[in-house]
Amino acid sequence: MPDSDNSDPILGDPVPRDEPFVIPASPEETFDSVWLRSINIYAPNTAEADPTGGSLSIEMLPYEGSNEKVLITADNEGVEYINVPGRVNGRKPFWSCIDEVPEVKAAMDAILAAIPALQVWVNTAPPAPDPPEPPVA
Repeated sequence: MPDSDNSDPILGDPVPRDEPFVIPASPEETFDSVWLRSINIYAPNTAEADPTGGSLSIEMLPYEGSNEKVLITADNEGVEYINVPGRVNGRKPFWSCIDEVPEVKAAMDAILAAIPALQVWVNTAPPAPDPPEPPVA
């Protein structure tokens, strides 16, 4: 390979292509909302027994509500994360979040209230399929 001034000392010169690889331009898109891709609540003990324990992690993707489109990319472009405890707020603990943010407390209460119905749904077998109809003679 010829040595050039802009070659990488480890990788060397790039290998030229016979035909250039072109990525076609795509129209600009706007995502005005977020899609909740992942939520993880870890509460290993009660607030009284372990007031600094627990965590909350939320991962949100760009979402366009009118088109019902979620932006999913290989490099997580536009993804937003919320982590409790987090560096930004001085690592306030999970249980402080529950106590200080009424909407988070309401969400936690709603999740706990849904557990019995969820358990019934999970443990209920699907209905048996209809028996096959006899062949018409």
